[in-house]
Parts: sequence; C-alpha cells; structure tokens
Amino acid sequence: MVVAAPVYAGVPAVKVLIAKSLKNVVVEGMDLQKTIHTHKSSQQYVGKKVISFNCNPKGARRALPRSPLLVASLSSPTGLVSWGKNKYQGELQLLTNPGQESCDLVNNIPLEKYLTTLLAKEMNGTWPVEALKAQAVAARTYALDRVNKGEGFDNPDKLYHLESSEKDQVSGTFMDVTGKTLQAQRETAGEVLVSPSGKLAPAFFHSKCGGKTFRPDQVWGGVEEGYRSVNCTYCRKTGMKDWEYRLKGAKLGTMIDTVLRKYYADQSSPGEIRLMPDSVENSELRFYVGDRLHIIKKSYLRNQAGRELLPSNNFVMSGARGDFHVKGQGYGHGVGLCQLGALELAKRGYDYRQILSFYFPRHRMKKAY
Repeated sequence: MVVAAPVYAGVPAVKVLIAKSLKNVVVEGMDLQKTIHTHKSSQQYVGKKVISFNCNPKGARRALPRSPLLVASLSSPTGLVSWGKNKYQGELQLLTNPGQESCDLVNNIPLEKYLTTLLAKEMNGTWPVEALKAQAVAARTYALDRVNKGEGFDNPDKLYHLESSEKDQVSGTFMDVTGKTLQAQRETAGEVLVSPSGKLAPAFFHSKCGGKTFRPDQVWGGVEEGYRSVNCTYCRKTGMKDWEYRLKGAKLGTMIDTVLRKYYADQSSPGEIRLMPDSVENSELRFYVGDRLHIIKKSYLRNQAGRELLPSNNFVMSGARGDFHVKGQGYGHGVGLCQLGALELAKRGYDYRQILSFYFPRHRMKKAY
C-alpha cells in the first residue's frame, strides 16, 4: 500500500499540462467539488460523481471561449480525481485551447506530491533510492524554477507552468507512486540546486549522454551559470547501443537549409555540401556550400532531423559527394544529469549528493522550503 506524501510548509503548487486538444473530458471522484470559473459558481456533490464536459462548440449549446481561459476546476476531499483510468492527486483544471475547438487538461498539484509520481516515469520506481533522490532534486529544481517564473513566462497562451512530456518533465499519476519514489521525495524534501552565485536555475537531465555531457549553450544557445561539460563513462554499457547510419546528401541539404533559415536567418546557396573534419568534441557542424563556410549547432540539426534519425546531440558526421555517415552515442539532449550514469553510480555506492556533484560540479544544494 502506498502512503500519501506528507504536507510540507511553504510548498508551492505546480500546474502541469497532462493532455491537450481534447474534444470531451469525463472526470469522476468521491464528493467532488466543481467550480465553473466562467460562471463564478461552485457545487459540492455527495458520493461518487461523474462529470462530463463537451469541449467542441459545434456540439455544445454555448461555445467555449477560444482564447486561453480557465473554465473549470475539480477536486475531491479524498485527494484523488480520476480522468479515464488515471487517478490524480490535487486538482484537475479544464482550459480552453486557443484557436481550437477543444480543451486542455491541467493537474494543479503540490510540488512534493508531483515529484512522487514523476520519479517512476523519468527514471524507474525500482531503481536504487540514491539515483531516485538525485533525480528528485534535479526535477524539483527544474519545476520550482518554472513556478517562480510564472504561468506563460515563455508564451502568454500558457496557463500552466510545464508539460508532462519530454519538452519539460514526464510526470505520472497516483498509481505510479512506489515506496522508493516516496522515500526519495521525502529524504530530499525541499532540496534544490543553485548556481555558484546562489541563484535557482533549471537543472536539466536526460536519458544517456553516451560519454560526455553538454552545457546548455552548446545545445540551446542560452547560457546558464555554473554548467560544465563532464566526461561520463558510467552509462556506456547500459541503455541504447551506439548508433550509425548513412544519409543521402539531398536529404541532409534540405535539413541544413531549413536550419539555416530557422535559426540563423540565413539562406544557403545551392551546391554540394563539403563537411569539415568533425569529432565528438565538436558541438557544432562546419561545412562549405560552394565557397561559403557555414557553422551550425548539431542540436539544431537534431531538432530538424528528429530523434529517430539523431537520437542524441553526441554524434560525428563524415563523408562527401552526396553520401554521409553519421555515428553517435547516447539518447537525449545530453545536458546535466545523465540518468543511466546516475543509475550506475548508485549501484557503485555513490549517494545522491555525490551523483549530483559529479554532473553539476559547480552547483550546490540548498533548502528552498
């Protein structure tokens, strides 16, 4: 039996997008409390209750607003609300989806309870507790940074802090909580990573670095204080094998042209691509098109190619005359905590503080609440 996480003073709530573009939403629970924000009305139900929402204006008597708007909130004194087969702690919020005849669903949940569900998804609920504790601190840091920045800090249409996806962090439901994830959350409660100057900043993590981690500026272009690239041999024998394939010049040329226009406001001239010598140490790809030299981030090329073609940013490209060879290691963006590396370090007896110190050597830990 899983025991609910304790309540900690000063713990903020985090709003997590768990589903989007829904045409219909059916929520159920015991003694549900329903608030319709558009009508400024609330209602308390007794016993088990099923509530349905039609988010398609064509099928509804009254069209929902098409601008981002909080429509309804549902909670239960039992602490659990169900959507489909999933049981969520906290509150479920129904939002209008801008420009679409549909709704988005958000879980408004205390940050510490959120972490107990996330650990089994971002890692595995059966992994060593010290690895889970390292993940808990990193995920808490990332989430708290988003909460502090506020809803819609990067997009005014967002009435939530982060998504339950690889874009941010993958969270779970109440049924994903295990004894180990609960222990990892409890034993790190309130702990976050801060930069050398003491500022809270996002702590990134990924599945497998494949031999080295990257700094944020090497991948996304934005500088985050305190990050260093570290050599990691601990993930090499686990997870996804090294990968390689051949890429036709025409396909590479199309992707490169898109990257140049999208990220560099640049248009290359038609012509044969000639790669400069590449290595695993390079986070950028250098090549000539005609007599003009171009330099692009490998991560930008990965964004365009997709994860199936380029599973990680840790790759080397070679070749000429329309036939190119790509060879790489790892899976994910490669910044910050390497999850499979953390697993191996925990198996070797490292505690979570040592694991975090390895991947975030210039950061330090502190209590946020």
